[in-house]
Amino acid sequence: MAKLADLMKVGLLKAGETLIWEQKHLGRIHRAEVTPQGFIKTQDGVIHKTPSGAAKHLNNQNPIDGWLAWKTEKKNEKLGQLRSQMLTTK
Repeated sequence: MAKLADLMKVGLLKAGETLIWEQKHLGRIHRAEVTPQGFIKTQDGVIHKTPSGAAKHLNNQNPIDGWLAWKTEKKNEKLGQLRSQMLTTK
């Protein structure tokens, strides 16, 4: 199973990079930061080991696929797209 740290190792994601999750139907935009360890730190300061854990935390503990929810702020690429890119170039 791929992790954010794996994306960082191949240069597809960097520590300090901002991630965005737009819940358009609720009018919410969540921001988070990629930590040097490859975790996600949400705006409330909570650190999550997985994209799905961070999304669940912000979604009232309702499960959600964080790989499909979160995208990079700069390039507007979903984490799942980056994961697929990494897996197809190995």
